[in-house]
Amino acid sequence: MRIFRSIVSTGSFAGAARVARTTPTWVSKQLAQLEDHLGTQLLHRNTRGLSLSEAGRLYLERCERILEEVDGAEHLLNSWRTVPRGPVRISAPMAFGLVRLSPLFAPFAVKYPEVELDVVLNDRVVDLVEEGFDLGIRVFRRPLDDSTLTVRRIGGGRRVVCAAPSYLAVHGRPTHPRDLEDHVCLRYGKQMPGYWEFDGPDGRVGVKVGGPLIVNNSLAIRHAVTSGLGIALVKDFIVAKELAEHALEVLLEDYPPNGYSIFVVSPPSRYETPRVRAVTDFLVEALGAG
Repeated sequence: MRIFRSIVSTGSFAGAARVARTTPTWVSKQLAQLEDHLGTQLLHRNTRGLSLSEAGRLYLERCERILEEVDGAEHLLNSWRTVPRGPVRISAPMAFGLVRLSPLFAPFAVKYPEVELDVVLNDRVVDLVEEGFDLGIRVFRRPLDDSTLTVRRIGGGRRVVCAAPSYLAVHGRPTHPRDLEDHVCLRYGKQMPGYWEFDGPDGRVGVKVGGPLIVNNSLAIRHAVTSGLGIALVKDFIVAKELAEHALEVLLEDYPPNGYSIFVVSPPSRYETPRVRAVTDFLVEALGAG
């Protein structure tokens, strides 16, 4: 097939022979054997040169596809044996990127000095293929199911309801999720119009919450709740430092909200490259999933 394609692309047996570093006679024999095997003539030969027969045109189209797949398979196997190198473009949520991902940049660079990370932080779920990303990090409360992507869970955690001691001193401490209806609640933009769910001794409880602030960034909510503006429902990593330092207190511990999972997703073709696999494996190890 390669010889046949080369004859067509160069326009002669001699040209194909130069590409294959062999003789025109050997090239002619290869074509003759191929035509004999297929039982049809692929090329018309005359004094003006060579031209494709109708069968040859159809066969060449299939050959191009087959050889592309063969080349891709060989490239894939060769790439596994190479050192990870080159750019990896990553999409990640803003808060997760700043709090959890950015501290990993330096150790990753030490381990993989030939990989260049191009990280874009925003809270929009991007189309990885359309926008040219090698992988994305998704933080969701539900399992991620996208048959068009390679999906790997790399971690998870819990969400917490919390408030500052200064807020609780003025407004009191809720003891049941329904008490939140009488409190100032700070809402993440995607939770509009404000409906929080909890699991507890009396089953699942859903409450409508309200307050003076709706914002689409978890770090902005962290600042507001730490300032004593109200009660917030946030992922644990957002407020881990504030909880450890007692700047915030966890509320309603008998009624935990749903947790969350962290996924690395990538187009299958990108996932197979050494540099993308290196990033994925590093994140699994660093974020402790399995």
